[in-house]
Amino acid sequence: MMSLDDVRARLQGPVFPTITPFKEGPGYEVDHEALKDYIDFLYDSGARNFYVMTYNGRFSLLSWKEMMEVNETVARHVKQKDSDCVVIVADPMTNPTSVSIEFAQHAEEVGADVISCIFMERHHHDDQVYDHFKAVADSTNIGILIHEQLLDSIHGSCLYPIELLDRLADIPNVIALKEDSKQPLYTEKVLSAVSDRLSVIISGRGKRQFIHFNNMGCQAHLVGVASFIPKVAFSFHRAYEANDKKTAWGIINELERPFFEIGMKYGWHPVLKSGMNILGVMSRTERPPLCSLSDAQHAEVESVINEMKKSEYWES
Repeated sequence: MMSLDDVRARLQGPVFPTITPFKEGPGYEVDHEALKDYIDFLYDSGARNFYVMTYNGRFSLLSWKEMMEVNETVARHVKQKDSDCVVIVADPMTNPTSVSIEFAQHAEEVGADVISCIFMERHHHDDQVYDHFKAVADSTNIGILIHEQLLDSIHGSCLYPIELLDRLADIPNVIALKEDSKQPLYTEKVLSAVSDRLSVIISGRGKRQFIHFNNMGCQAHLVGVASFIPKVAFSFHRAYEANDKKTAWGIINELERPFFEIGMKYGWHPVLKSGMNILGVMSRTERPPLCSLSDAQHAEVESVINEMKKSEYWES
């Protein structure tokens, strides 16, 4: 098992969310064999950092038992392929602290390196949030990733107080942060406060945000279109590190932007599944109440992808 310092050091560059596939109805069971095939597809294309996220992982549609099974499939299959890969799994979206502890301990048992924890209870005061993460961290030896996003406060939504993030970063096995605010000025404050101790993974418009925030301490970003054309993530990073702005921005403007635009039009998660289906990566079947795109919408996604394929950067 890697040390926490090794895990944190490996969380650099592109991080690949795993997408949960479903079988056709009536039960819409999780398709674990298809999930393994997807991991193989990413790994064979160069992916080494894998992240079971609550939304891409479809945790809003799964029972707690199914969530653990997805965590286990990803952790065991990735580690069987390469023990040096980093595997981040997740706890549920709404649950008591005791369940997050169960998920953290299960994650350790199945070989994951990190458990991503999200706080969805209403925020009354900072100690309440701190105590939740501290209890989970104290229950396991693996790393903790704080999935930071808007908190539902008793006075409305609010961002994590920077002072709270600074306190959380001092918990010994808290090693990473998913920065999901999508608010640039706030992101700068987060990086200034915690990037000396945590690997910060930026979310949303990943490549553009990575270019902006890398010199401020952002070490990694979640991939988008690289979920179905993984090699593009590495082409982008090679270009960025070589200061090849033409290639880096060509990938952003000709591949990332057009797909993000249609993703925002019809919903990122079903559009991503449609894109994966068009390229033969995964079925676009979703479990109700989440719905797949209509045939007309799916055809529109295919049209966008066909235009993207004309780019010189598609197979870069």
